[in-house]
Amino acid sequence: MKLSRSTYYYQVKRLTQGDNNKELKEAIQDIYSENKGRYGYRRIHLELKNRGYKVNHKKVQREKATLFCTTFIKCFLGN
Repeated sequence: MKLSRSTYYYQVKRLTQGDNNKELKEAIQDIYSENKGRYGYRRIHLELKNRGYKVNHKKVQREKATLFCTTFIKCFLGN
């Protein structure tokens, strides 16, 4: 199997390295469950900001998607 040296060491590093965002993921999960799944990434981002986390809204959106925290939108179809 041919594999470049840089790719090999990159993969070894990724496997041995821990999850850097574990605390952030737990905070997102807590906020999501506290609000019964009603908060989207924008409101979660604001809540994290209020709790003292300095994180980008795009990162919150990405992590929320990996945690499978989906928010259902109620829609009214009308007459």
